[in-house]
Amino acid sequence: MADPTLLICVGATKAGTSWMYRYLHDHEACYVRSVKECHYFSTFNPKKLMRQLKVLNRLVVQYEARLIEAEAADDIIRIVSLSRRIDETKALIMALSVEYSADFEYPQAGRNDAMVLLCATPAYVLIEPVEIARVLALPIRVKLQYLMRDPLGGLWSHVRMVAKRRMQAGQDLLVTCQDIMRRVLNNQKDVHIMIRDDYKSNISRLASVFDRWQFLIGFSENLQDGPKSDAMCACWGIKATSAPEIKPAHLGLAAPFPEGQRRDTLAFLRAQYDFIADNFAELPKNYLKTSELTA
Repeated sequence: MADPTLLICVGATKAGTSWMYRYLHDHEACYVRSVKECHYFSTFNPKKLMRQLKVLNRLVVQYEARLIEAEAADDIIRIVSLSRRIDETKALIMALSVEYSADFEYPQAGRNDAMVLLCATPAYVLIEPVEIARVLALPIRVKLQYLMRDPLGGLWSHVRMVAKRRMQAGQDLLVTCQDIMRRVLNNQKDVHIMIRDDYKSNISRLASVFDRWQFLIGFSENLQDGPKSDAMCACWGIKATSAPEIKPAHLGLAAPFPEGQRRDTLAFLRAQYDFIADNFAELPKNYLKTSELTA
């Protein structure tokens, strides 16, 4: 069996990694484990490992509760799906609980003839040097796909996601979003939100350690754009397939963007738009329209 290519998908929050995961999940040329964000390469630090193991154990409990419901309803499809998720999550827990294996066993365990192994974990965008070294030392080809999204829309979508998680009963979504965004713009408590969405810093750092042929950069706005999507698939080493039923994952919870705060955010993101314009020749239309407002 020929050696596969490991395709690692990273990017800013709400930039389309979930869409890419679902698109490739059933592709005949890809092998995708059911645990989307496995953090296989970012658990070298013991504290990170313990946090991830807690997350995975909670997932097992949730899946087992859903499995009981599915069995009661005699829902065969859900039973099969949940059973697989439980088995694979437990296998990941076992893999992370032992010393890291340079043989790269977990991500490709069970692979038949699929030539692309997908690991979609957005948080890898902040992967540390020692963890990058582990990836580059793997005995297979590695490609890193970085997904971008219009900085303004991406940041507001990220803020909405955080607001949804924090909201208490009776709180107003828009007010919560505005409060979070205000702290981001003022470099206060929620400054961590921008760290994941800092294209200039993250792309520059990753480009300095991955070879040009390994480091692929794409726009989430192009994921469902025929020719551009075909070109991205070619870079991944697969043939494109149509995916009309896949809903963009970054739509998020609806909340209007107040015009005053929108202008302040555009000014805050000016360096991001300048970096993108200086380094990418062809941009999606919404980038061009929004970046003009920052001038």
